[in-house]
This record gives sequence, C-alpha cells and structure tokens, in this order.
Amino acid sequence: MSTPPTTVPGSRLRDEREAAGLSLTEMAKKIRFSKSLLGMVETGRRTASVDLIEAYEHVLGVDMWRKDITHSNLLIVDKASRAALLAGVERGDPGPLRNTPTAHRTDVSLGSVVSGKAAEWFRKWAVEGDTATLRTNSVSVIAKLPGQENADLVVHVLENDPKVRRLIVASEISRLTQLDWTVALQGADDPTTIPDPRKLAPKLAKGAIDPKGTEARWACTYLLSRMVPVLGR
Repeated sequence: MSTPPTTVPGSRLRDEREAAGLSLTEMAKKIRFSKSLLGMVETGRRTASVDLIEAYEHVLGVDMWRKDITHSNLLIVDKASRAALLAGVERGDPGPLRNTPTAHRTDVSLGSVVSGKAAEWFRKWAVEGDTATLRTNSVSVIAKLPGQENADLVVHVLENDPKVRRLIVASEISRLTQLDWTVALQGADDPTTIPDPRKLAPKLAKGAIDPKGTEARWACTYLLSRMVPVLGR
C-alpha cells in the first residue's frame, strides 16, 4: 500500500494522467477542476494543492504512487497504444500481453476502460492463457476490476497456478524492495532468503490489509506467513 504525498510535481500528475489514457479535458470533467488550472499545475506554473492531488487519486487510485517492479522489460501504454491493445483483446488476441509483463500503471489504465467483452477474455486467459506471463497479466488487470466474482477468480488462480503465483509474489517483493528481479524471483521461491526481512515485513503488513488490489493483498499475506521463521529470530 502506498502513502500519498502531500506535494508532488505537476509533471508526475501529468504522467499518471496520460498513463491512464485520459486527456486534460477528460480529467477536468472527472474531478471538477478547470482545465486551465490543471494545465498550469501539470506544467509547473502552479503548485498542486492537497485537494487537487486527492482528486487525481480519486480517479487514478491512491496506488498511483506505487513503484514499478524492477523487471527490465515492462509494457507501458499511452492512450493510442492502449486502444490498439484493447481492440486486439476484444478479438481474442493478447498481443504483447502474452510475453511482456505489464507495469502497474498499465494494469490500472486497462482496467479503467476495459469493455465487458475484453474483461471476459482477461478472465479466460487468467485460467487458460498459454503462457504464465499472459495469465499473470490477466490476473493483474482483473484485480483492478470491481466485484467479488473478479476478486474470487484472482484468489483462485493464485492458489492453484504456481507459475502465476511465483510471478505475482516476485512482483510484490520487487515493488516493495526494488531488489533486482532475479533476487525477487529467488525470494518468491523461498521467502526466507529475502534480504532485510524485518525491513520488508511492515510494508507487507500494510499491503495485507489494503482494500485495493486483490493480488497484492494476497501476495503480502502469503509472504508474511512464509517469512515467520526468519522474522522470529
């Protein structure tokens, strides 16, 4: 779970807005601030107020401040590439989702506009996708969708697909520690080998009760339970 900052550069707000595929006009309509004000804030001519930051969070999620995982090849989309990607998904073509892990901002961006037809493909691929990366990416998008049915599917896959579980758990280690991806994978295989476990544990405890992000909450709980031997020393 991320802690929202009280101040933030306007350029960061712009980057997060664009990553979600929203134009300045669309954002202004959603948060009921003027487009001219948003433009001044995003270009650094005005300072972002706490109210404005909270308005962006309301649309983009508090976890917009999450760090990306340390994987060297992440799929990051803008509005145009997101539209092309989702058009392929609706035809049953996952495109780069088959072999390229998604950045958190990509999962949020896809989840914010996914159609019912595309969501059905993601649910199908979460279970039947032909690569572990596709299944993992699908789980991460589904976790951003509302509804108990989607949350239950995420948990089902994590409990029954060891390859997806490994990638999701490694992603949580990587995101919270910024350790090298290979080290994060080793930690997913054996959580007792994660460096500085006492430093990581409080972050996992927060993530385990975060109401958003079913897959992250599950992964944090999973890690904590398996780190008990080293935390008790």
